[in-house]
Amino acid sequence: MNNLTVYEKNKQPRQLGELVGSGGQGNVYCLSENPNILVKIFNADKLKKRGDELREKVHVQTQMRDLIENRYLTWPQIEVFNAKGEWIGYAMKRAKGVPLSKLAHPMLYRKYFSGIDRRGIVKMLLHLLDTVEKLHQKGICIGDINLDNILGDSTSFKVCLIDTDSYQIKSATRVYHCPVGKPEMTPVEHHGKDFKTITRTVESDLFSLAILMFQCLMLGQHPYSQIGGGNPVENLRKGNFPYGKGGAPPGKAGSLPPGPWYIIWSHLTYNVKTLFIQTLRYGVRDPSSRASISEWKDTLEKYYWAMNMEYNTSEIRPAQPKPSQEDEE
Repeated sequence: MNNLTVYEKNKQPRQLGELVGSGGQGNVYCLSENPNILVKIFNADKLKKRGDELREKVHVQTQMRDLIENRYLTWPQIEVFNAKGEWIGYAMKRAKGVPLSKLAHPMLYRKYFSGIDRRGIVKMLLHLLDTVEKLHQKGICIGDINLDNILGDSTSFKVCLIDTDSYQIKSATRVYHCPVGKPEMTPVEHHGKDFKTITRTVESDLFSLAILMFQCLMLGQHPYSQIGGGNPVENLRKGNFPYGKGGAPPGKAGSLPPGPWYIIWSHLTYNVKTLFIQTLRYGVRDPSSRASISEWKDTLEKYYWAMNMEYNTSEIRPAQPKPSQEDEE
């Protein structure tokens, strides 16, 4: 237990409890009186460099009541201050779940998502798409989409989005950019640029979402991993997506890496594979061709139905390829 105290705007003191997380931006504590509320305190160097911008952005977020009330977003709720009245961070609700990086993993999914099958994964992806769609409808882009800032619940098959203070939002007078990102999750049009100045778009989010969904359905495998060529970031920049018809022969440069990847890919429905190819091959250079959220929702709902009807397997790691069909990718 620590003795840290923070203050609301009205100078009401709040005692902080245990430290539950720390990172480059700051530390996160639970509220002593209510462990379901977390308080994020930014590091002194962050406040020195970007304190005014951070405060402005968080203040705008605390005015978005519908997003605060959304149980699947850890949205900034209340600004917090130190004893001197200086702004230092904000309070938010505590998220429930496990990072999707433990679902999109060939071993860890068994431990952290015990008993889950492909239907459970698809249900979580559908819920994720619903939440992202609500954000996009409000003109908000996530930007830094990755497996560690989305938590999945293996009981409810819902997901909760965390680190929402990095999202790109707009006020009446300015755009607050998403200043962070991972190259392996970032569309090529934003490579080599300063994240702090990039204006994210629905299309850039769609590209990153496709990579994340691919990883969730493919045991964490990155869609641009392949034999030879380069690392996933280099292959992404070239649009070298090795799945689907017309790819390199097995074992040759540019083909799928060793592992169960072809087997898993073969069991996806034709339409799921088509949307991945549309987005991750042709959509690399043409953002307008990236599959929309509505397309993904329709296709994944039909995939879920096909698994329920046993037309497609619901196994996470099937042992044999699906018998080929003439129209299969």
